Amino acid sequence: MKKLKFLAFAGCSLFFTSCVTSTYMVTDNPVGTKKGVAKLALFGVEKDISLEKACQNGEITKIGTVEVRTTYFIIPFVKTIVTGE
Repeated sequence: MKKLKFLAFAGCSLFFTSCVTSTYMVTDNPVGTKKGVAKLALFGVEKDISLEKACQNGEITKIGTVEVRTTYFIIPFVKTIVTGE
């Protein structure tokens, strides 16, 4: 009975899952070869998902594009991706 309840819960939770991706061209700079990522770690120390943090992680000084991915699976997971030079 417990397995059946677990499977029913897991199956229902899939209906509440979604992914939203937004890509922005924020400047006239080229896309570039560098990539910086900032993730929201729910149980970790790092909770900074800003553009500045993503640029620091990728050593980017000129931003080309910004992509923000949000995945909802009961709790949200957010990732900011910056490309540029």
